[in-house]
Amino acid sequence: MGLLLVACQVLLGVVFAVSAFTKLRSGAAVRSFAASLVMLPEGLRLPAACAVAAGEAVAAALMVVPRAGLALSAILLAGFTLAIVVSIRKGVRAPCRCFGLSATPLGRVHLVRNALLLLVVALGGTGLIYSGGPPAAAGLAVAVPAGLAGAIMLIAFDDIAGLFMQTPGSV
Repeated sequence: MGLLLVACQVLLGVVFAVSAFTKLRSGAAVRSFAASLVMLPEGLRLPAACAVAAGEAVAAALMVVPRAGLALSAILLAGFTLAIVVSIRKGVRAPCRCFGLSATPLGRVHLVRNALLLLVVALGGTGLIYSGGPPAAAGLAVAVPAGLAGAIMLIAFDDIAGLFMQTPGSV
C-alpha cells in the first residue's frame, strides 16, 4: 500500500504544482485567473485568485508530509467542487482557468475531474493507513511514473473529454 500512497502523492503534487504555476507564472496570468472568478464580487476576485494559487502551491509542497498534503488537497478540491456546482446552478459560463488559459466553461466535466482527484485523495489516505514501511526502489520505479501519467491525464482532462463529447451539428 506504500506504493499507492507514493503514486497518489506524485499525482496530486504534480496536479497542484502545475495548476499553481499556470496561475502564478506572471501578473497577467494571475489577473486572467482572477477575471474568470465571475461568481465572486469584483473586489474579491484578485485576493481569492492569489489565495487559491497559494493554496495549490502549498498543497503541492505538502505532499512530502502526506497527512497534511492529503488533508489540504481534500479541502481545496471540496471548495473547488462547490464553486463549480454554484456556478453551474447560477448559469455562470466562466471559463475554466484551472490549468491556464482555456475557453472551456466550467461544467460537468470539471465535476468529474474533481471527483477523480478526490478519489485519489481517498486512495492516498487508504495507502497512508495501511502503509507497510518504506517502498523498495523497484516499486518506486513503477509508482512515480504511474503518478505522473495520472497527473498528465487529469491535467489534460478537458481536452480528452472533448474528444469524446459530441457537439451539436457534429457527426
